[in-house]
Parts: sequence; structure tokens; C-alpha cells
Amino acid sequence: MDFPAYVPAAVRAHITTLIEGDSSEPQGWAASLANAEETLSRIDRTIETYVRRGEDDYLPSLRKQKAEAQSHRDRLAGDVGCLRRLGSDARMRDVFALLTREFIDDQQWRSFTYAAWAARVDFAKYRDRLKRATELKSEIADAAETLAKLIRQFADTGISGPSELYSIPELLRQTDNHEMQDHNLFMWQSMRRHVLGDLPREDVPEAKLADGGGEPPTVEIVRVFLAPEEKVEIDPVQEARNMLRYAWGTAPDFSALLGTMAKAARAFTPSEPGMIGAAIGSRQRSPKTEYLRAFGNLLTDVHKFALTTPIMQAMAIVANVVINLPDVDVTYDDVRKALAKLGGVRLENSGGK
Repeated sequence: MDFPAYVPAAVRAHITTLIEGDSSEPQGWAASLANAEETLSRIDRTIETYVRRGEDDYLPSLRKQKAEAQSHRDRLAGDVGCLRRLGSDARMRDVFALLTREFIDDQQWRSFTYAAWAARVDFAKYRDRLKRATELKSEIADAAETLAKLIRQFADTGISGPSELYSIPELLRQTDNHEMQDHNLFMWQSMRRHVLGDLPREDVPEAKLADGGGEPPTVEIVRVFLAPEEKVEIDPVQEARNMLRYAWGTAPDFSALLGTMAKAARAFTPSEPGMIGAAIGSRQRSPKTEYLRAFGNLLTDVHKFALTTPIMQAMAIVANVVINLPDVDVTYDDVRKALAKLGGVRLENSGGK
């Protein structure tokens, strides 16, 4: 792209690399956008073909794919458009004039430019998932407490229920790992007896193997009387197995674990890390405030800038360029107020990168 003469060379090079790619990153954002455009066009052509044939079976799925592809294309178009504005918008002249007095090397220019672009995020989805997590953690706590109470009430009936209602080892013994399409199924099955201290299969009575039961066999205890100075010799493997079985025998009941789960869920406060957490740390849904807080977090926490007055003045102008909405006007005072709410932000100190 063509840059005005006032754009620093480091900024030109960095924006060009992001848009067009380079030897280390051939796939620039412009190429990603072109691919997204082609994907959207291909889905459109497929939909037209099915409509023309009068075949409606695949249309709902294709229209869902189109909506997702269009959303992806729009995000990429917004990213590329933002980069172009950062390198060509007339308002950036004042930004570069302010920062020329602050920056002493090319890395500072690259870091500031990247942070300005990367802070442009749709934070609504992060707010929504944070809200959903808050709702679910309360439901998890309620469900765990209810289940623990029911298990205790069942035990109070005096009826002998299945061991899986109470015993953590038995739950592990009877539960296979089918996650990730059984990726760890056989590994868990082979390691489970070692974890629980169960006897090797060759030591389990044949009747137990035949019925497929997982309950460890009853072991006969034989007393052996030793002379006063005689030492007992125990197989180290058997000793380790005995220790594991003893340890599991002292483990709390499953209902107690459910109580712990409930307490943990109630005490947990869902949050997002990094710039996302900084942006949505307040209840206010404001594109201006969210962007400034994310921008400030990237500059201070990631790139270690100290936010001097000229840098914050530049941030206000950049925010207007990046957000680019007619009804949004960001001022220096807005920047100060937004960043004042961020813990640990270094203001009015020079020398940071």
C-alpha cells in the first residue's frame, strides 16, 4: 500500500508485513481475506446450484455455513481495513508527531502499532461467555450439593447400594476414559490397577475374571509368627500395592468430594486473562472504554511501555482511527479515566518500551 510521507519507516514496514506477509510469515492478512472471500463465494455458488435444482435438503446447513463464513470474512476485512487506516489516515499525522518525541527505536514503533491494531476486538462474545460461566458455576454448585445430599439420604435408608455411590476407587475402577475418541482408553485401562493398587490379573481368581467384575477380590489374611530378631521380607511391588490400597481406603466418600466441588464452584469468580480481562473488567459496555483498556493493557503489560502524557494523547487519536465510528469521539481525558481503572498501569513515567 502507499503511505503518506509522514509515516515512520518502521511503521510502514510493519504494516506492510502484516498485510502482505514476508519470508517468515508468507500468509499476510490480505491473503487470508482473499481466501475468506473465495470460501464465501463458493458457498454462494453451491446454494444457487441447489436452489436451481429445487433441492432443499442441504440448504439449511449451507446457509449456516454461509453465515459463519460471512462473519469470518467481515472480521478479516475489518482487520485489514484497520491496518490500512493506521498507515494512511490523515489523523495519524498527529500521532506520529507526538510519538517521535517519545520513541527511540524501531521496536517501539512496531509494538505501539501492533498493540493499536490487536486491541480491536469484539468484546461482546467474551462478556457473554463470562456471564454464562457465572450462571453455570452456580448451577454446578447447586447440583453437586443436591447430589451429595441425596447420596447421604440413600445411605441413611440402610439399603446396601452400589459401591460406586460412595467409593472413589470404585468409581475409577468402573469408569473408562472415552474422551478424544478413546485416545487414552487403553492406557488408562492398563494403568488403572497400578493407580488403585489392585492385584495383577493373574492373581485374580478365575471366577472374578469370568464375571467381569471390577471389585477387588477378598484376600485371605494369614498370621505368620516371627522370632524376635527375625525380619519379614516383603516384595517391594506388593508393598507399594499394599500402600496404595491402604491410602485409597482412607480416601473420603464421593459425597464429600461433591461438597468440595460445590464450595469451589461457589467461591470461583470467572474471569478473562490479559487484555480481554482488562477490557471487560467493568460492567460498562462501551466500545471506547473497552478498546482503551485493552490497548493500555497491551502497551504496559506486554510491551512494557510507560504511559506518558504524549503517549496517552496519541492513544486517544489512534482510538478514533481504529474504532472509526461517527458517534464515537475519544479524548485524552477518556484515556486517562479508562486507564486509571486498570491496576498496575504505569502513568506519567517515561523510558518504557
